[in-house]
Amino acid sequence: MRNVVKRRSLGLPSSKSERKLVVALCATTFLLWIGGSSILPLLPSYLRQHGSTPGLIGLVMASYFAASVMTQFPAGRVSDRIGRRPVLVAGLVLFALGSIGFALTSGAGFAIVSRALQGVGAGAVTVASAATIGSVVAVSERGGSFGALYGSQMAALAVGPLVGSLIGATSMRLLFVIGAASAFAAVVPVASFIPSRRPQGVTLRVSARDGVRVEELEALSGGAPGGLGLAGAPRGLRLSPAVVGVVFAFVATGGLVGVYEACWTLLLRLRGATTFDVGLSWTLFALPFAVLSLPAGRLADRFDRRVLALGGLIASAAFCSAYPFIHLVPLLVALGSLEAACSVVGAPAAVLILTEATEAETQGQAQGAIETGRTAATAVSAAAAGTLFAVGPVIPFVLAASCAVVACGFVAWLWRDVEGRSATATAEGVQAARRSVDTVNGETHRNP
Repeated sequence: MRNVVKRRSLGLPSSKSERKLVVALCATTFLLWIGGSSILPLLPSYLRQHGSTPGLIGLVMASYFAASVMTQFPAGRVSDRIGRRPVLVAGLVLFALGSIGFALTSGAGFAIVSRALQGVGAGAVTVASAATIGSVVAVSERGGSFGALYGSQMAALAVGPLVGSLIGATSMRLLFVIGAASAFAAVVPVASFIPSRRPQGVTLRVSARDGVRVEELEALSGGAPGGLGLAGAPRGLRLSPAVVGVVFAFVATGGLVGVYEACWTLLLRLRGATTFDVGLSWTLFALPFAVLSLPAGRLADRFDRRVLALGGLIASAAFCSAYPFIHLVPLLVALGSLEAACSVVGAPAAVLILTEATEAETQGQAQGAIETGRTAATAVSAAAAGTLFAVGPVIPFVLAASCAVVACGFVAWLWRDVEGRSATATAEGVQAARRSVDTVNGETHRNP
């Protein structure tokens, strides 16, 4: 029977309510990012056509990262205080307003504000979505859930630029309206399936595969009536070695991403790639992530998360250091896809370590911390990489890869005493938790 449940869930949570929640978050992420990624490739050209200077275009693009860096951690903290749903809805609305701002005006000042609104909105949704999974889904099933969440984002990034190139070539304003409409449409699954209550402490999380009914233990989950959650204001994030290690891993990842943002197209152009080759390389990088993210998350549920997280990061560093020494465009494109397939295991594994080292009522702050670190590193790396590429195409790639390897060594030291695998809840532990709830509530519950 357990195998049947597992096959039907396709790697998602075996609890029906949790599975609906994860699917809703994936739908929200896909709708938001397909609208955002469809705008991105042609936005610099659109701004240039409306009189913006290259320097001003840089400010517009940078405003997205700057706004995200400044607001991601506060957004996570707010979601810990008032609940995930309000932050998700607010983020989607802000992103939509930013898209509408581009559709209504082409002025430089409004463009900076509009792009900043998109950064705030996308950052808030990213943080609150991951925090929702971290505080609601059973520990033994979070890996697949995080994999599905990241996979939906990469699927949108694979499709969105193609949609944008087809529509934006005739009407960029229509593309902005479509981006806004996608963000507003994403409010529907949020309002329908995401809990509105504030997350609270979780004493025990189990799944259907552990031989107990998840529905019977609703009182033990964070925020449920009669649970053992903590009352009052949420506590601050505890910076344990596990948490600090995940932050550094995400910072290292952001450094690599920043180099690709600034230099990947430049490198391909230097090797003689056509515009089609450039677009194809981004799509073929995103597709393996989209396809393999869910299986990668399932691996993180079963194997040592430390090995998977560090292995994914080292794989990315190895590919990054090799790219500038390759002169064949087809080989560069193929290696990009292979890198995605090798490194996809890293993020779900690292986030699992984070969620298990963090209380339910501080999941928002934890997700905000790692996303702030990654976004900031991406922005700084992208800004520096462009200048370094002009000095020598090899420099930014090798430097970022070297920093990532050093970060891996530091993270491995931080995680030396961190549990690589979570302990599966047992029936005895469930019974003990039930007795604790009975004592707290002054009630007697009949066990099945």
